[in-house]
Amino acid sequence: MVYIPIIQLIFLLISFPLLIGILLKVRYYFFKVASKVQEQEDEARADYQAMVTEQSDVTVQSLLIHWAHEDLFFQIKPKEHNQMLSSIQEVIAQELSYNDKLYYVSDGNFLVLSSKSQHSLKELYLNGLQEKLSSLVFHGEDGNQGIQFQTGYLVINSDNKDKYQDYADVASHLKRQLETDVIVEY
Repeated sequence: MVYIPIIQLIFLLISFPLLIGILLKVRYYFFKVASKVQEQEDEARADYQAMVTEQSDVTVQSLLIHWAHEDLFFQIKPKEHNQMLSSIQEVIAQELSYNDKLYYVSDGNFLVLSSKSQHSLKELYLNGLQEKLSSLVFHGEDGNQGIQFQTGYLVINSDNKDKYQDYADVASHLKRQLETDVIVEY
């Protein structure tokens, strides 16, 4: 039996969890910064403000696509998580027209903004993009796993322009829609 003085025991009991917490933060920071897909919320905010203030009769479509349970996948396999973010971004970008703008805004959220109303972003998602995204597979430690998505959609026009003048109002409205979007569990 090894005797540890009480002061050293207290020091170990405090420092060990603290060190684990610090290491988890470093791991999180390292993998998020090393990711090819970087957060673009500031660009999305600036572009949205420019679109809304551009004309008085402007119509802006916004579509938020959220990778459900994204944080859980990050904890399982961070490197594969980063590759999946790149794959999701690529699939979405391939379906958009040149007028549509795609942003990664945070935590598995991809925002599409369009100031052209020739096509509906919601219809674009439902008629092809949803199926392509659903076919993506996460290669985890326990084998391959399908991933799920939630969406929020909002059209900003002359009727509701005053209500959604600020980007934060649009973002919070879209995130509230995610909560009501039904996820089919496997």
